[in-house]
Amino acid sequence: MTAQHKMVAAVIVAAAFAFAPAGSAAGPVLLNASFSLGYSGFTSSYGYLAYPGVESPKLMYPEGMFTVGSNPGFVHDRWTDFGDHTTGDGLMMIVNGNRAADMVVWSTTVDVDSNTLYDFSAWAASTYWRSPSSLAFSINGQLLDAPLFLPSDRGVWQQFAAPWYSGDTSTAVLALINLNTEWNGNDFALDDIALTVRPQISDLIIESDDPEPVPDPGSTLLLLSGGLAGLAGMVKRRGMKKAS
Repeated sequence: MTAQHKMVAAVIVAAAFAFAPAGSAAGPVLLNASFSLGYSGFTSSYGYLAYPGVESPKLMYPEGMFTVGSNPGFVHDRWTDFGDHTTGDGLMMIVNGNRAADMVVWSTTVDVDSNTLYDFSAWAASTYWRSPSSLAFSINGQLLDAPLFLPSDRGVWQQFAAPWYSGDTSTAVLALINLNTEWNGNDFALDDIALTVRPQISDLIIESDDPEPVPDPGSTLLLLSGGLAGLAGMVKRRGMKKAS
């Protein structure tokens, strides 16, 4: 990459940051996204059972129930022992699947910026090998990508990730539905849910071995005015130092 190309790339980066709105790199705060606060900051159509202080191997036998705890095997004698996704010894949402269709497993509402591209993600793992769950995530009723089909392998965390564009809305209702309605098996854990703003200059490549044409300054003058002004000041200061 020539010096001229590098200078243009530097100006583009500087201008992008100069014109980016304050706080644009931050995403909305999802309260209790890692379930460290227990049953708080979200709603569910499933029934809730408090996580016990002593091992209770039959607590989670009933279908359509959930708890928030540190080990699925602690509350069901057919579920495997494993830790949460965040640290390995924290909390997760532990779910016994429901036979009823379209039951909301987890949901929360957050404020978002309009006309902004977000990345949504979550982690889930099977607690039992039989009939693994199929998890469908949505925002404002819009299904995000294909469902996450969990494997039969127990305690192996799988990530779901999909983009979402906010359009003209300023509120996002995040929701999870388990598409599997089998009664035998269909059990899983959920952890580390996130909604973050996608970086707006992620596709910019500063260094390249292949020569590329220099962008026409006239076509980008308005966009880069802030960056050019800063660059001009830097060059002027360097010139004064050399003259002295």
